[in-house]
Amino acid sequence: MADTTEPAPHGFTPEQMDWIERRLEAHTNRYRSGSDRGGELSMLKWAIGGLFVLGLATAGYLATQMQSVENELRTEIGSVRDELRGEIAANRGAIAELAEGQARIEAILEERLPRDR
Repeated sequence: MADTTEPAPHGFTPEQMDWIERRLEAHTNRYRSGSDRGGELSMLKWAIGGLFVLGLATAGYLATQMQSVENELRTEIGSVRDELRGEIAANRGAIAELAEGQARIEAILEERLPRDR
C-alpha cells in the first residue's frame, strides 16, 4: 500500500492534487456560468483597454507635435539657406571687386616702381 504523504512523481501528494483539482473545477465553473462578468476580469479588460487607448492617443499627439516641429524646422532652414545664398552671392561680388582693385594696384606699382635687374 502506498504512503499518502509521499509526493507522487509530479511532486504533489494526493491531498494536494485533490485540492488543486477542486480549485480548478470551481474556477472553471464560475467562468463558464458567467458569474464573474461584472467582476475582476471585466475590470481588468477595461483597464487594459483604457491604457491601450491612452497609449494610442499619446502616440498620436506626439506624432502631431513632432510633425509640427519638423515643418517649422524645414521652413526655418529654408529661409536661412536662402539668406545665406544671398550673402554668398554678395561676398563673391565683393571678392571680385577686391581682385580687380588688387590687379589695378599691382599694375600701377609695376609702372611706377623701378625694376631691379
